Amino acid sequence: MPTYVVYGLTLRSEIELPELTSGPQLADDTRADVTIGLGTLAGPPPTASQLPLGLWRDHASCGVEVPDVARYEARGGNEVIVDPSPGVDARAVRLYLLGTVMGAVMMQRGHLVLHGNAFRVGDASAVVVGHSGAGKSTLAAELHRRGLDVLSDDVVPVDTAGRALPGYPRIKLWEDAITRLGLSTDDLERVDGSAAKFNLPITRGDFGPLPLRWIYSLEKDADTTLRIENVVGLQAFDLLNTYTYRRELVHDAAAAQQHLVRCAALAEGARLSRVLRPELTMSAEATADAILADINADQPGQQPEPSRNQPYKERV
Repeated sequence: MPTYVVYGLTLRSEIELPELTSGPQLADDTRADVTIGLGTLAGPPPTASQLPLGLWRDHASCGVEVPDVARYEARGGNEVIVDPSPGVDARAVRLYLLGTVMGAVMMQRGHLVLHGNAFRVGDASAVVVGHSGAGKSTLAAELHRRGLDVLSDDVVPVDTAGRALPGYPRIKLWEDAITRLGLSTDDLERVDGSAAKFNLPITRGDFGPLPLRWIYSLEKDADTTLRIENVVGLQAFDLLNTYTYRRELVHDAAAAQQHLVRCAALAEGARLSRVLRPELTMSAEATADAILADINADQPGQQPEPSRNQPYKERV
């Protein structure tokens, strides 16, 4: 059974996961950090709490049912069972497996999971959060175009030491964003079989978890000038709570308490800011300029250095 490496974990999977980096061969009697297998799932147990978006949670397990795609169940942070619908496109199965389900697995392993994109800043990291469609992935691609290391796209687990974990070596982008980068979609695989969204493979340096020092929330604004405002106090918790990935799973009292503690600890160790962008004129280039300048002003000399991997040519 093939193995893969992501978030510092070794996965052994019955399902091929071409989006991931191949991992070391494991002996049959060696247990991987997470095993992914195919099986029959009847749905949530009677004691489970039914949540929005087809999600459910029950003590050490949680799951999601995606109509005409698959049922998924994550157990204890180390096992995932997938029950695909007949004739479903494998890309659709992987889309939810590598998104919602792996996000749930990382929650079960005690991580705070943010809905955002992370990039390296020297020996630390920054995360850009935002709602779907806010432009996080386009900004990540712009940073990568400049030669910066992108740690993760869409799902960013943060461990108990306040470090962002490197995720999948790809960025999911709509076709128009890829075109603006001066690239072609001819050799790129669609995220699923229908939408004009593609997996853009990326290269990056070899590094492990990095301390998270800056968090930027992308928000639309009626003003005509892009500006960055610091967020402190209760508003910092509200921001982290708002951009917690699949926060519907933070359901019972124990999970909510743990989430509060993790958010408070992260707010103490990182600087949180809102990036207020003019709705009609905002661009990934201007946003990248503003965020990188803000980081440099906060800690002179910590301007993110381009990696040796230069995937795109600068535009003329």
